[in-house]
Amino acid sequence: MTVIAIPFAGGNSYCYRDLARQMERQVPWVTLELPGRGKRIQEPLLKSIEAIVDDAIIQIDKHGVNKISIFGHSMGGLVAHGIASRLESNVGGSIVLEHLFLSGCRAPQYNCRSTKRASMSRDDMIAAINKLGGLPEVISQDKELMNFFEPILRADFGAVDDYDQAPSIPIHTPMTVFSGSKDHEVTSEQIEGWRAVAAGDIRFFSFLGGHFFFTDYLKEISTIICDSLGQN
Repeated sequence: MTVIAIPFAGGNSYCYRDLARQMERQVPWVTLELPGRGKRIQEPLLKSIEAIVDDAIIQIDKHGVNKISIFGHSMGGLVAHGIASRLESNVGGSIVLEHLFLSGCRAPQYNCRSTKRASMSRDDMIAAINKLGGLPEVISQDKELMNFFEPILRADFGAVDDYDQAPSIPIHTPMTVFSGSKDHEVTSEQIEGWRAVAAGDIRFFSFLGGHFFFTDYLKEISTIICDSLGQN
């Protein structure tokens, strides 16, 4: 059993490193690297959730594991759900999906957004990200670093903003949904919307915090994941 993690918008293969360290003694953890960043910096950025799902499935195949669970936060949750839909529709495929872990992610039927973040000015985009608490000040205040990260953020935000996947295909894989009680990006109604997606067991865990709440609850979340996978 390996947990395959999908980065959030702007993230790379190190974005869950603290959670991965918390998990490493119980369950192998692999965070995928998306094109255009990290080890794949020379590759073109992907600009749709569907394209990211395609790339992620190719990477999972290359890892050669046949039993996996998937974890995704925010944009990573939408991609994780897309991977689950694809794997479940591939009857007789070699990859068995054991569990789907979704964090800080609205159900796909609620993904319609009135504000297109990918088309914001740099200042407005930085303000929107700062509101979520996801961009270190050392990056937002450094022009050269922002020149590097801005195209990545715009590509990822554009993929999320334009994603329209309704009605959702029911997911039979057991699901666990994590959320932050003070997350202004994702409402409780949008979290509850995952019930309409789940055709199997689904559990919800809410933590005190904003959009990146999971960084303050590494031990608690890792325990829930391990319990869900029967590893404790």
